[in-house]
Amino acid sequence: MRLLKILVVLLVLGFLALAGYAYLGDMAPRQTEMRQPVALDTGADGAGAAAPVAAPAATPEAVGGTDEDGASTAAETGTAEQTDANGLD
Repeated sequence: MRLLKILVVLLVLGFLALAGYAYLGDMAPRQTEMRQPVALDTGADGAGAAAPVAAPAATPEAVGGTDEDGASTAAETGTAEQTDANGLD
């Protein structure tokens, strides 16, 4: 029984030492500056970057149509497809 008490005490002390080292030990990462050349494949043929393509504006007729009063029916039926402002759906 005395051996079991000693083993439990050693386990508790070991756990406390490990926790103390984790909180108080100097475990800061070593930071070094690293420079590497990077080759970017932009897909351009050397004449410059391609201009972004703008998405066409959706008309009420194309999205959901209009009823007799001229009000859009897309909001009522919930069939209108929302588009991203940047055209990146």
